[in-house]
Formats: sequence, structure tokens, C-alpha cells
Amino acid sequence: MRATRVAASIGLVALLTACSGSPGAPTQGFELAERPASDIQAMIEAAAPGSTVRVPVARYVGAVVIDRPVTLEAEPGAVLDGDGEGSVVEVVASGVTLRGFRIQGSGTGPIGEPSGVLVEAARNVRLEGLVIEQTYLGITVRETRGVLIEDVRIRGRAQATIVGEEHAVANGEGDHEDHGAHAAATGAGLPRGDGIWLWNTQDAVVRTSRIEATRDGIYLSYGERIVLEDNVISDARYAIHDMYARDLAITGNVLRGNLSGCVLMYGGPVRVLGNAVVDSGSPSTGFGVLVKDAGDVLVRGNVILDDRVAVHVDDAGRTGGAPARFERNLIAANHVGVVLYPSARPTFTGNAFVENAAQVVLGGSGVAGASWSVDGIGNHWSDYQGFDADGDGIGDVPYAQSGRLAGLVARSPVLLALASGPALRLVEAVEERWVPSEPLVLDPAPLLHAVRPDVPRFTPREAGSGTLVWAGLLMAGVGGAGLALARRGRGGARRA
Repeated sequence: MRATRVAASIGLVALLTACSGSPGAPTQGFELAERPASDIQAMIEAAAPGSTVRVPVARYVGAVVIDRPVTLEAEPGAVLDGDGEGSVVEVVASGVTLRGFRIQGSGTGPIGEPSGVLVEAARNVRLEGLVIEQTYLGITVRETRGVLIEDVRIRGRAQATIVGEEHAVANGEGDHEDHGAHAAATGAGLPRGDGIWLWNTQDAVVRTSRIEATRDGIYLSYGERIVLEDNVISDARYAIHDMYARDLAITGNVLRGNLSGCVLMYGGPVRVLGNAVVDSGSPSTGFGVLVKDAGDVLVRGNVILDDRVAVHVDDAGRTGGAPARFERNLIAANHVGVVLYPSARPTFTGNAFVENAAQVVLGGSGVAGASWSVDGIGNHWSDYQGFDADGDGIGDVPYAQSGRLAGLVARSPVLLALASGPALRLVEAVEERWVPSEPLVLDPAPLLHAVRPDVPRFTPREAGSGTLVWAGLLMAGVGGAGLALARRGRGGARRA
């Protein structure tokens, strides 16, 4: 466990600790009458195009297919139960709205990819106010343009198996079809499916929804013009998993307690703006934001906190577009702030690197090519030892780091536990004095004051050693002086 240190410039970051509850779903307070889903099917077939079909309260057992442009709206408490067979609702017509249902009981998967709701080859579909539980995939959207998914709650199979944790860094070439294949082939148990899967989808919006206990919270493949905003995703393998999407905006989300946060692979442009990415603690992945071979990625104004690796950048096979840019992010209390591969050429400006056990680490071998300032604006470093004689808020001597000690700390649990101790601080000071002519980090304009991004509010997950962090944040907010962050061991009480 690391000792508490105070970096004197973040002020009101304690506001981040205000309450944001974990997703959940309402419960039924009475026994529902059971009716066949064919009753709803008959209502749909009798409805005129463009009309609204209001479904009475009952538990409807079986599958429903919406094949004409209608609004299918539930009276409060109505349930669609697939009875463990296939997808529960299929939308195969344009201009459909599905609203207000509790949906449950798809097939077990992965064979056939059964979903709570499947939308296929349609346009202008709206899914609103749904609660989806105990399905393999929550919502699947395929070859559809203009879908809105809003105020939806998806809770997957919390006790089911997450397979393929190493997927993003092992080969990077996986597709959706491999998601459950391993478990099915080896008998490893019932696998989780994704919360929302968008495949070859254009002009999609996923807004103000809550997703938990899934494989990937939102999985995108080959989409264009997609907006993911104001969602809460927790207890997933990857909160957001992007493969080859173009014109993707990820804004204002809380990604908390997942194995990894944002995994961005290939494609681009991508905008990651104003999100809270917290507690991505997997020992083999554990990325807050991973950028692998994606072009024109902008990561701005996020809080990336208490992850194993806050930022991972590898552009060895980038598919086009400009290098990644990281601007005005708070990157704090992580095992590693940045893992940077020699192939990558990102820029970092205006960020605050606060009390990461290792600020920056080189992945692989070679010479890193990152830029650490733009137009005379560098980054804030909590371990900066320089000074600001003229009071302009920019250090008068560069911040330099060879990355050698940081690499040792990142690879060694023992050194990680001692990362704030006096012995390693002494070694760090000697290293800084003899830093090589081409250091891993050379920030010519280090900032004396740290940014406080405006992100959605979130709370600690559990009490324990992590509460020291939040106590430090509160003290910093009251004093208006800075941010106090306590490093924690990664044992039983590791989550905050």
C-alpha cells in the first residue's frame, strides 16, 4: 500500500464522489397472469401501419416478431418471456418503436446468438424504457440505420462465465462469433453474452442506459456515426469494445468495475470525451483506455482512475488517420499511467498524471515517439521536482523520465507496494539526474496545476483500503488546495 501524497493543484476533484447508484431493475409486486405471445402477435397483425398497440399487463410466453411499422407499448408491468428459446423479440420492419416491456428468457446461446431484442435490416427503430434480464445477448442490431436505444436497463447472467479476457491484446483479430465458442467447446459453463451488439449499423445512439453483468457492455463492429452517451456500464469484460467503427463518439459515460474500460481497435475517427473510467482491475488486461491501431482518436476531459493501466497505445498496424491525442485528462492512482509502444506517436497535453505507481512505461523495445507538449502546454506530473520562478504555471525545467525504474515497478508487485517509499524515491531521484539523452518522457513545459475534468458523478464501490483515497479527495476539496490519493494493495480490499 502506498502512502498518501498531496499534489497541490486539483482542488475540487472531490465532487466526483457524489452518488450514482449501480444499475438495477424494478421487481414485480404481484403474480402476473400468463398468456401466450401469440396474443401480442395477433394484435400486431391487426394493427394499421403507424398505429400504437398497447399491451395489457400479463406475462406473455414465447417469441414476438414485429414486421410492420407500429409502436408496441407495454402497460406498466407487462413481461415478454422467451421461455428459453431463441430471441424474445425480433424487429424486422422499419419505423418500429418498442417501449416499456420487461424482457427475459432468451435461448442460452451462444449458438444462434439469441437476444432479448433482435433488430435486423430495418431503419428508424426506437427501443425505449426496456428492462432486459437473463438473456444471452441483451440487444442485437444488425445492418440497421437510425436506431435509438434509450433508458434501457440490461442485466446479464451475473454468475455466467466470462471467456476470452485476453482477447484485445492476444491477437486483436477476434470477431463476435468467437465470444462463446470456447466455453461451448470446452464445457466451461454457460457463457455471458454482450449487453448491446451493434454490427454494420449506421446512425445509432445508445443513451442513458445501464448495463451490467455482461461480456462486453457495448460491442461495436463495422459501424458508422455512432453515439454512446450518458450510460453506466459495470461488471463487464470490456465496457465498450470497438472494432472498425468510424465516427464514434463516447461521451459522458461511467465505466466502473469492468475488466477493461474503452477498448478501441482499428477504424476511427473516435472521440472519447468527459467519461469516468474507474477500477478496471483485471491483472491480465485492466485497461482504462486502450488504443490499438485506430486512427484519429481524441481522448479529452476524462477521469481515468484506479485502473491497472490507465492508457495503452499501440499503433503498429494503424488503419489510417492521425495519431491519438490525449488532452486534459486526469490520470490518477493507477498502477501504470501510460503504456506506450514504440510504434505509437500520440500527443499528450494538459493532462494530470497524479500518483500513478509508474507514470509511463515503454511496451516492447525501441524508442518511443510520443509528444508531451503542444503549443507550449505540457502536462502536470505529481512527481515533478522542478520549480516555477516566474509564476506562469509552467515549470522552468523540463520533466524527464527514462522509464527504467517505472518499468521495474510496473512488473514487480513488491516494488509496486513500495513505490512511494523513501528507498525508491531516492533511486528515482538518482535516475532523474542521470536520465539518458533520449528519455521515454521529456515534457518541456510541465504544468504546476492539474486539470479537474467535468465528468459524471460516481461513488466508491466498497469500503476498505480504497476509502483512504476518497477521504483524501474530500480533504483536498475542503482545503481547495489539491488532491490526496492513497495507493492501495491489490488484495481483497482493492476496489474503490
